[in-house]
Amino acid sequence: MSHSRGGAEPAVHDELEALFRPQSIAVVGASANPQSQGYEFVQALVEIGFPGPIHPVNPKLDELFGRKAYPQLEAVPGAVDFVISAVPASATLELVEGARAKGAKLIHLFTARFSETGREEATRLERELSSRVKEAGIRVIGPNCMGLYYPKAKLTFDPGLPAEPGDIGFLTQSGSHAFRVIGRGKERGLRFSKVISYGNALDLCESDFLDHFAEDPDTSIIAAYVEGIRDGRRFFSALRRAAAKKPVIVLKGGRSPAGHTAASSHTAALAGQMKLWRGAVRQAGAIEVRTINELVDMLVTFEYAGHAEGNRVAVLGGAGGETVESADLCSEAGFELPLPPAEMRAQLRETMPHAWDWVGNPVDASILAWGRRSESFAVMEMMAASPAYDAIIANVRGIEQALGRDDGGELFRDTLDRAKRLAKGSGKAAMFVLGEPESSEEWRWKGAIRVREELATAGIAVFPDMDRATHAMSRYLGYLARRRNGSSNGSR
Repeated sequence: MSHSRGGAEPAVHDELEALFRPQSIAVVGASANPQSQGYEFVQALVEIGFPGPIHPVNPKLDELFGRKAYPQLEAVPGAVDFVISAVPASATLELVEGARAKGAKLIHLFTARFSETGREEATRLERELSSRVKEAGIRVIGPNCMGLYYPKAKLTFDPGLPAEPGDIGFLTQSGSHAFRVIGRGKERGLRFSKVISYGNALDLCESDFLDHFAEDPDTSIIAAYVEGIRDGRRFFSALRRAAAKKPVIVLKGGRSPAGHTAASSHTAALAGQMKLWRGAVRQAGAIEVRTINELVDMLVTFEYAGHAEGNRVAVLGGAGGETVESADLCSEAGFELPLPPAEMRAQLRETMPHAWDWVGNPVDASILAWGRRSESFAVMEMMAASPAYDAIIANVRGIEQALGRDDGGELFRDTLDRAKRLAKGSGKAAMFVLGEPESSEEWRWKGAIRVREELATAGIAVFPDMDRATHAMSRYLGYLARRRNGSSNGSR
């Protein structure tokens, strides 16, 4: 159970921010084996450039990554603020005593095999561990978790994670979900203020982290993956406070009987009744999602889509059947799809006399020319400039095909630059759909990757298919409408 000091959420934020900026770190269970987590914790801190002392602790080591190793915590010179535990569960009580002797303020227990195993002796050990850290006055992240990724403070649990900070805060009971969200987010231009993998939540829990992110000036968007909660009343109060200040996207693990069983064995969490859960999340003003992909999609949307005043959407639907599919998906998502207004019709008639009367919404790219001046983008630029539309979804699948032409490099560059201007210069919410090439040709794959990387780097909301784009846009526009109307109801 959490032994929070209580108080208002700013006090929680201040306490955690102080804990998350240690002056020195000891990795107990450091190892020379590159396959071990004890090795990777030290490597990650060294490579990201943690500015303070990093002390490997292992009686079998002399040094690691140029840092002198010590046989036990008590032998480390000076104070140790933050202790990372990569030792077996049976060694954790001794570790707490060493941390207490060194004046440690925070322990991250990567160590697992506690109550999540379902074994009585392991549960007893976790209870004893909880009692010891309370007596010592030490806060704990974990056990059974990856810990803290805080790139601004040069803290990370893996050497492969981005060193650049962002403005998304993510709290997660699952360490693997931490990697998945950071990794998938990275490919789409997302960066994080902090990611906290907290496992069994023996001490610091989801409510603490929500309160922290709500007040954190470096965090603009909050995401959460939870399997179970320690204190339902406190959690939903924290969720309501956070959602009143910032967008909060929540993924619940253990929604089904099978998932409930998996969640219990994973983090000793008790999955709640889903009907009550969904109602409470909705009342709190947060957005519930069902998958990691949907969570990342919503983060991309809030980070990059831009503002919209309504749900009138202009759509570049692709070609032929794709346009029909786009129309169905957009209609099912609840969008208004206004046809081009009279003033735009007049402009089209003048500039595209061969096709002006064919242009609808969604725009069918197959009736327009893909020459040096892309008529599809010209139509979308007109729609973006028109007050008849609030948002844009553009299907640019196949943009890499330009590279197969004799003048492909110039056409590719022109099309990509126009896409960037359309997304960033319209002042309206915008999403771009860029699927994988339906071909194994290497030049197509390289071209598609190049497009995705350039758009993501430019801060543009990129999606792999129209279904995911329309779903995310629908949730987003609904959220914006509720905020305009002063409603806290967060789910569609």
